[in-house]
Amino acid sequence: MDDVAPAKARVLFVDDEPRVLTTMRMLFRARYEVFFAESGQAALDLLKTQPVDVIVSDQRMPGMTGIEMLRAARDLNPNAMRILLTGYSDLNAIIGSINEGEIFRFVNKPWMNDDLSTTVARAVAAAKASMAAAAAAPAAAETADSAAVQPAAGASGVLVMDDDPRVPPQIQTILGPTFKVYGATSMNEAVEQLEKNQIGVVISDTRVQDHPVVSLIGTLKQHHPELVSVILTDRADAGSAIELINQGQIYRFITKPIHDSQCKIAVNSAVRQHQRLASSPTLHQRYEVEASATPPPVVAGGPGLLDRVKSLRSWVRRLGS
Repeated sequence: MDDVAPAKARVLFVDDEPRVLTTMRMLFRARYEVFFAESGQAALDLLKTQPVDVIVSDQRMPGMTGIEMLRAARDLNPNAMRILLTGYSDLNAIIGSINEGEIFRFVNKPWMNDDLSTTVARAVAAAKASMAAAAAAPAAAETADSAAVQPAAGASGVLVMDDDPRVPPQIQTILGPTFKVYGATSMNEAVEQLEKNQIGVVISDTRVQDHPVVSLIGTLKQHHPELVSVILTDRADAGSAIELINQGQIYRFITKPIHDSQCKIAVNSAVRQHQRLASSPTLHQRYEVEASATPPPVVAGGPGLLDRVKSLRSWVRRLGS
């Protein structure tokens, strides 16, 4: 019997500029089965009949933004990986995409063709991993974000990393006895908590002790992929948000001052995500992160945080043995 060539991955490109779609056709038609839409609505209409593996969308389009389209596309095609092309800084839109669209990568316009090709290839591999995980262990649809989580005995806790020592007790009060909340006012203390306790969710400001947390969050995600990060801040900017999603695959974004309901919804959803990733390692590729250009700071008198984070994996294995 003749060998059958594997089916090409299916990639949808969405942009209101025909010249951009022409460029995408030339770049990708040899490797993938490509689809094109010149508006968000046209993309959604296509997705109703044509499931795809990856969606690459521009953000600024008339009628429907890229984030609005990707949010709706998530309902139509939940396993598809979503990539957003953005040529301007819009913090509210970026936060919306993190919280509602679960973007795999942001790509700044104008892009480099090689970088975009690499990003799409990674998204295709992640989509295949997601489908394999779903086929191996089909699960019931995720309940609404507002649903309560009832962790089993010994379940993972929540680590809150913030300069203000009042924040962890505040979050513990909001969450109630359902979760155990641990606090840290520095990255060193955060790693100490991770070394001592079973943590599933990290809630962190974008800066701690005036140091950006992106390198630590990214390193944790690389070496401890079951861990889910939520960013809590009142001083966000679009650039840091993009870095945090590309290098740390943060799961949710909460703004200060903290609202009880928003915090509960975000943490409940993050804990469910941690449970999914812990039980289905095949899904880890879906949340692959870019390597950070800046290594975590070195702790005076001790090993670097990177080395300590790497050692957490052996601790997790011992815990489960």
